[in-house]
Amino acid sequence: MPEQAQNGLDVKDMKLYAQANSILADLAALGFPGDAALSVEDLARFDQLHYHGVESVQAGIDLLGINAAAEVLEVGAGWGGPSRFIASRTGARVVALELQEDFHTTGQTLTQRCGLDIFVNHQRGDFLSIEYGQAAFDHVVSWLALYHIPNRATYTRKICDLLKPGGTLFVEDLMAGTAFADTDADVLGRELFANSMVSEAHYIDSLRVAGFEIIQAENMTADWRTFTTTRLEMFDANRQAFIGIHGPELFEARRHFYSKIVEYFTADAIGGMRVAARKP
Repeated sequence: MPEQAQNGLDVKDMKLYAQANSILADLAALGFPGDAALSVEDLARFDQLHYHGVESVQAGIDLLGINAAAEVLEVGAGWGGPSRFIASRTGARVVALELQEDFHTTGQTLTQRCGLDIFVNHQRGDFLSIEYGQAAFDHVVSWLALYHIPNRATYTRKICDLLKPGGTLFVEDLMAGTAFADTDADVLGRELFANSMVSEAHYIDSLRVAGFEIIQAENMTADWRTFTTTRLEMFDANRQAFIGIHGPELFEARRHFYSKIVEYFTADAIGGMRVAARKP
């Protein structure tokens, strides 16, 4: 999947993904300029683009039983926050696959500054076309990324093929809400770079069809609605400090995205889910 999908959507239309190097300014403001060494804890408040940060990543570690012997693939790694956390907590080897060049490059730099580059291998590529071979991983994980990828049946089957027998999958993802059909699909697609958003039932069924056994499936919609509403309120309250570091342009871009997410959750246009599954 190129950064511009076949339907004309561009990942950079999603304003959360503006200025991938903004995290470096956040770190500098905290006293970590340039190439200063970092810890995973230093990064945690900035490098987790999903909901509930490292708490969610720890839930994935616990559900899948990730340990030091594991080979893990993160699909849609962004800056690589979850990959670094998994590696630091478990000693597992993690491939952090990211489509966007700027997030990939920045994430690679952050991993080096944490001294975790022997555990985390950043790769830039399209999940639909990159080749790893059959049964290459013990675990595949992804946070708020799979719905960006077109051809759900194809990529779900590919995930299953990449796993060793008994391997497991942990996903947190957006899905179509109960009022999805009442929403302007073109606008939502552009705002969220949504290329394969489906209902909860369809999502679970697509995993089973691909060959997975469901370990756990949890509807996260109410939780994420509350989380995103609180996030927007806190972002607005921190307006001056944010602009002081990043300027007004990024503030407006970030606020646009945060407010759109709240709008879509409030209208039940979108929902959220957490799924753990196993390849027999």
